[in-house]
Amino acid sequence: MTQAEDAAQAELPNAPIWKGMTFKGVVVDESEICVDRTWAPGGGPEKLGGNAGYVVVSFPPVAVGNPQDGTCAEYAPAEAKAAAKVEVPAAVANDPGLLISTEFGDKWPLTVPYVVAHCENITVSSRPLKVATVDAPDGKTYAANGTAKDHGNYLDIDPIWAPHPDVTGLKVDISPVIDAALELCN
Repeated sequence: MTQAEDAAQAELPNAPIWKGMTFKGVVVDESEICVDRTWAPGGGPEKLGGNAGYVVVSFPPVAVGNPQDGTCAEYAPAEAKAAAKVEVPAAVANDPGLLISTEFGDKWPLTVPYVVAHCENITVSSRPLKVATVDAPDGKTYAANGTAKDHGNYLDIDPIWAPHPDVTGLKVDISPVIDAALELCN
């Protein structure tokens, strides 16, 4: 642990801004230690002290990774970040509208592992519109865009729309799913 904390400190240039910074290591696994870096009170670029990000130190040999924003509590090794394979029923496996969470990564805005998107061209008051919907694994069809909500008899997507992980009351940006559905109308 001390070797990792010392290695993280040794990477910093000898400048007054780094004076008083503390380093606290957290064991990730047998080959990695994550080191939180904390500005001294009144230190750092804004002179506010507090979190200065983290670095991951690998063994052997000792190698210090690039500085990252956040804390070690937010870090997960690459193997842990790999998403599990999503099982898709054969009936929809080749559907051109199939959208799978693992293909979107962190941008997946839904709480279900996959959906089948659909798009329908309609005309309302001589105006061409596109209705974007998604079929969830439970067979329910949800309105993906406002046009589907306003001009169709579809369920509201809120029950399967994921909450934003960092902002209470907001949802994850759903535009990637809507965009993928609308492409089916072209």
